This record gives sequence, structure tokens and C-alpha cells, in this order.
Amino acid sequence: MLINASDRIPLVAEMPGGPPAGVQPADSDIPLVLLHGLSQQRHYWGPVLQRMRGRRIITVDQRGHGDAATEDIGPDSDFSMDRLADDVAAVLDAFEVPAAIVVGHSWGASVALRTAVRHSERVRSAVLIDGGLFGPRHLVDDTRSLADVREQLRPPPLGMLEPVLWQAISGGDLSPYWSQEVRAALEPTFRTDDAGRVTTRLGMERHMAVLDGLIDYDPAPDVWQVSCPTWLVSCEPRGVESTTEATEEVDDDLSAAWLEARQRTLVDLPQTFFLQRWFGALHDVPLQWPAMVAGLLETVAERIEPPREDPKGA
Repeated sequence: MLINASDRIPLVAEMPGGPPAGVQPADSDIPLVLLHGLSQQRHYWGPVLQRMRGRRIITVDQRGHGDAATEDIGPDSDFSMDRLADDVAAVLDAFEVPAAIVVGHSWGASVALRTAVRHSERVRSAVLIDGGLFGPRHLVDDTRSLADVREQLRPPPLGMLEPVLWQAISGGDLSPYWSQEVRAALEPTFRTDDAGRVTTRLGMERHMAVLDGLIDYDPAPDVWQVSCPTWLVSCEPRGVESTTEATEEVDDDLSAAWLEARQRTLVDLPQTFFLQRWFGALHDVPLQWPAMVAGLLETVAERIEPPREDPKGA
């Protein structure tokens, strides 16, 4: 479904699953909205969807990503967290969904958290998968400025031949979990030119604009203002339970800074949060352990109570 946001920027969303034909969803069957990470697209969730048949689930190509990577949106477009949260509300309106469980991965987790606060009446529960509470601004220290962080997070330009790209991805961290299903989830992230060279559909300039919107976002106020049940998945190195041990397991300063930032944010969480620490999980855990992610989302959905009647209207 093509959806125009309030600023006329196109979004793309679909509800690929749902109850079997002829079966009406119960009033308590709250839909889930799945938000991908930076540079990804809605098909990234494919392996998880395959393990959640029967649920009403909306997947979204956020602005500038996937099929929403049109000429209508450029690096000067609005990628602020407020705008992205409003996009989620626009998706709910398009599907005539009054409220949903909003799930985000990585950058999408930040969007989910902001949506849960900015549109609190539309979010029954939030799930933040390895993101949301910590971001680029947490990497700034005495040796690293915000400008330094921005450049260190600039992605490689790609432009490699397609076979080389898939060889690199399939031989990386996802190698033990690689399958045609995982490749199908990632393929729509890229486009190939006439020479057979691959780039992301988002593109470098828009990527950096999205990153700037994330850098500008301070999640701390939202962490303490979110009122709905919020599930946080922290993907951590296997067998590491302290910041000291964690930093010893990584090879570069930036990765160590990410781990330290993560540990700092997990120390003191409000009672609205349910913390899940998944040791051995990769950042791309929806591709690594899709059944585990699906199981968590099923648990969250089952815990949502039917909407209560307003006693004032009784």
C-alpha cells in the first residue's frame, strides 16, 4: 500500500499475514507494526513473519527506504524522530488501526520509542530490538567528537559487483545462519546498475541524513516518559556479563564504546521496561534467530489485554 505522510512523502506498507480466510480477528488481536533498521526495508522481517502466521502484522518501508526510496525524498527531507513517529501514525490511519504493538530494530527501535511517547494513545506496547535507548550521541567522549562519530558511522560506498557483495555478506557474521531465506530478506535493500555494481536503495546522501536525524535524537526523556509496557532486547557477546569483559571481546574502539554505552543505559531502567539480554545474539538477530524473535513478539502480543471500557462513558 502506498501511503502519503502528512508532508506528502511516500511510505510503503503491507499486511502480508493475518488470520486464515474467513476468520475475523478478535477484538483483543492487536496488530503489530514492524520497523526496520537504517538502510533496510520491510522484507528484512521475512524470516520472522514466516514463524508468526495468523497474526495481523504490518511491515513498513520507512521514508527513503525500500520501495519508498523515490525521487520525492532527498537528503534535505525531514528525517527527524518526530516526523518518523508521525509516519507510523499515518500507517496506522491508512490501515484503520486505532492502536498497535510497535516493534523496531536498531534505528527502527528509536522510531518505535519516539512513537510510543509522541503517539502514546496509539501504542499498546513497544518492542525495541538492539536499539532505541542508546545511539551515536552516547559514543562522544574526551577522545571522540560528535563529528568524529558521524564519520566513523559512515557506511562503505559499496559499488562492488553483485557476486562479491553476497560473498562478503554470506561469509560475515551471518555465515553460520546463512540461507536463501536470509538472502531474500536482504535482497530488496540493494539495487544493481547496468554494470552489475551494487549500492543500497537508500543511497549514501540519504543514509547520512537519516543518521543525522538519529544523532539529533536524545532518547533519555522518552525512556522516562513512555507509559506502555516496553520490551528491550539487548544483543550481547556470548558469555560476557560485565562491561570490562565485553570491551575485552571486541577489536576496535568504536565497538567497545557501543558496548560501554549499552551497559550504561541498562543500569537504571523504569519499571515499564522488560529487559531481555540475549547473549550470543548478533545485531541482526531477526535474521540470526527469527524463531526467537517471533516467540518474543508472540509473548508480547499475548500479554496485551483487551481494551478497557472508559468508566466515565459507562
